[in-house]
Amino acid sequence: MNKRMTIMGLSLLVVFGGIIAFNLVKAFMINRFFASYQPPAVSVSSAIAQAVDWNPTIDGIGNFVATDGVDVNSEASGNVIEIHFESGQYVEKDEPLITIDDAIDQALLKFNQSELSLKQLEYNRQTDLYKRGATPISSVDEAKANLQQAQAKVEQIQAQINQKHIKAPFAGRLGIRQVNLGQYVSPGQTSVVSLQSMDPLYLDFYLPEQYYKQIKIDQPISFTVQEFPDFMFEGKISAINSKIDLTTHNVQVQATLANCPTEALKDPKNSTLIKTKTIERSDKLMISCNSDENRKNKVNQFVFVPGMFSSIQIKQAPEPNTVIVPSTAISYSLYGNSIYLIEKSKENGKNGEPQLVVKRVFVVTGEQEGNYTVIKRGIKAGQEIVSTGDLKLQNGTPVRINNSVKLDSTPNVDKIGQ
Repeated sequence: MNKRMTIMGLSLLVVFGGIIAFNLVKAFMINRFFASYQPPAVSVSSAIAQAVDWNPTIDGIGNFVATDGVDVNSEASGNVIEIHFESGQYVEKDEPLITIDDAIDQALLKFNQSELSLKQLEYNRQTDLYKRGATPISSVDEAKANLQQAQAKVEQIQAQINQKHIKAPFAGRLGIRQVNLGQYVSPGQTSVVSLQSMDPLYLDFYLPEQYYKQIKIDQPISFTVQEFPDFMFEGKISAINSKIDLTTHNVQVQATLANCPTEALKDPKNSTLIKTKTIERSDKLMISCNSDENRKNKVNQFVFVPGMFSSIQIKQAPEPNTVIVPSTAISYSLYGNSIYLIEKSKENGKNGEPQLVVKRVFVVTGEQEGNYTVIKRGIKAGQEIVSTGDLKLQNGTPVRINNSVKLDSTPNVDKIGQ
């Protein structure tokens, strides 16, 4: 019995000892494996942080305003007998819009014209008699006064008739017609149609008061509209309000710009009506339009419409030695923005070659323009950073640089900010 118990005890001791020994050897082998394990390098693209002359910008939001815009009203009362336009039509200056019944005025005009002819004959007769000494000078003066009165009556009736032939006061686009045939209209109470000049246009916007000293007349601006997100357009500041709004502490600014032909923007690079140029550090195309060319080519279909929304940029004096990086290099989070620096590891790779690793650095970002962002604090010019491929990275992750697929991440330092 004792012998059997001894054998069983030794057997259990051998089994449990083997299990313990196996686990100890297993843990040792795992630790040795991970001690020598090096994770595979992550493929990333790199860029060099550069110091450039950066043009800071003032940003604003504005609306297009017609240089001339009115609701056309009647100066005379009467029934509308003719309508000469369609809603939305483009009209030239003095083009007829509506005609109000002027039959009575036309009859009065003929009556007064006959009176004028009679007074002219009487004046001529009295002048001839005076030259022959057959009548005093007072008779000539009286005849002349009667002639002038008759001329004034004719001009008065003609003016009344002209008021019933309503014309466009300037060239522009009409809105929706507000009158109908046979409708009775009266001065100041009936709007015929809205008329807005289309070229050139104003662009009104507001800026915080701290920018008041940084803007000036004839300063260039650039702006974008939602309809054409790939284009930027040009204008110039034409007026700055002389006071600051007491409620908002903003200053009103007005820019003037040439409207752009609709057809030209369908193929801007091949259009003869506009000029284009490439914008540094941006995938947008700068469009320059010209009001003189529009008038010369009788353009009447335009892109910008009064009331349309626009985003505005005003470039300021260059700031030298500003550090910029591709915007794709920045990781944004609630805890702060960061960039991965690429550094040489203290340990070599498997084959003994130098190994690159990343180090996460938190940065303070500035304004963004095109594909680049200003770095105010965190990295220095000349440091190599990860530009794309940072989703799998953390501190110490080995990386392999692959710049075979390049983004637009190498700015022209000589032209940047211009």
